[in-house]
Amino acid sequence: MLNAIIFLFLFVLILFTLITYLYLYKQEEENSFNVSFVLWLLKRFGGNTLSHLTFLQDKQLFIANNKSVLLSYRQKGSRLYVLGDPIGSENKLKNGLDEFLLFAKTEGKTPVFYQVTEKFLSTFTEKGYKLFKIGEEAKVSLDQFTIEGKKSGKFRTTLNKFNREGYHFEVVSPPFSKELLQELRKVSDEWLNGRKEKSFSVSSFSEEYISLFPVSLLRDTNKRLIAFASLPSNYQENATLSIDLMRYTNDSPAGAMDMVFISTFIWAKNSGYSSCSLGLSPLSNVGVEENASLKEKVARYAFLNGCRFYNFKGLRNYKAKFATEWSPRYIAYKRGSFLYVILQIISIVKQEPNSKRLFLSRKFFNQKKAV
Repeated sequence: MLNAIIFLFLFVLILFTLITYLYLYKQEEENSFNVSFVLWLLKRFGGNTLSHLTFLQDKQLFIANNKSVLLSYRQKGSRLYVLGDPIGSENKLKNGLDEFLLFAKTEGKTPVFYQVTEKFLSTFTEKGYKLFKIGEEAKVSLDQFTIEGKKSGKFRTTLNKFNREGYHFEVVSPPFSKELLQELRKVSDEWLNGRKEKSFSVSSFSEEYISLFPVSLLRDTNKRLIAFASLPSNYQENATLSIDLMRYTNDSPAGAMDMVFISTFIWAKNSGYSSCSLGLSPLSNVGVEENASLKEKVARYAFLNGCRFYNFKGLRNYKAKFATEWSPRYIAYKRGSFLYVILQIISIVKQEPNSKRLFLSRKFFNQKKAV
């Protein structure tokens, strides 16, 4: 009798384990990140200068309006932090946004939208959201970019110096060889120097991610890779290129990244791109008006004096060497402390990428449209 009970117990335990495994495997298949789908959507409808960060696979995706609109977000407590504007079919974006807001309300979550553009400000205002400018995105208009003339003298000096000393620049497109991927990882690891990668609105190195885009390479006289930058596109008709993940070796000479930037602009212009994004300059031109709010004045103080924690001003000055356009970016938030929202965003960005952690979150937050 005892043996029969033990056998029955073991049989039930094995059966339960098998069912659980098959269920989780099925859920993983359903929730697995579909690179092909995201690429299809971007190529069909176009994206923006943040849409490539979807491929980091560190955010959940909300697919709306019969697979025509996509939003990417990260859950933090009771809030859903959405990165950038919705992307997809132009005439369905607002409907897709409404669908996401209804989804969040149903789940008892409060959406926060990070780095939205002026395009959606009136929509958020109508829906009762508060807006705060968080900085400006720097762009280079490639029609205006030139290495000729007096104003471009420093650009020519940089190019001539590296070319004269035997450095080699090129842009390569995927698929990449195993040897090149190993070179890229080695430079990236040296650049990190033990630091953790960031996530959410900041790109991080993985072979899967970097293999999706062209890459700028700078090699020294011994053909050793000393600097690189990944170059995703926004897939628009007049395409904008982004200088995304940038890494360089500890012994790379002064001006190496300038060489990568300038050479990339020349390549992009010759390749038919209309502009090149240099990413967000945080707190740039925030709180400069006389009637600025207290929050904006505090942000301005941090921009001018925050070098101990983050060199906001230095980053702005570096990008200003190249940028010809500055576009404002905002946070749209509805309830709760603004400071608390900012601290949560900082926490999300500092969180090391971990697809396994995100997979587990999907298990407890599983919706057909939350992938």
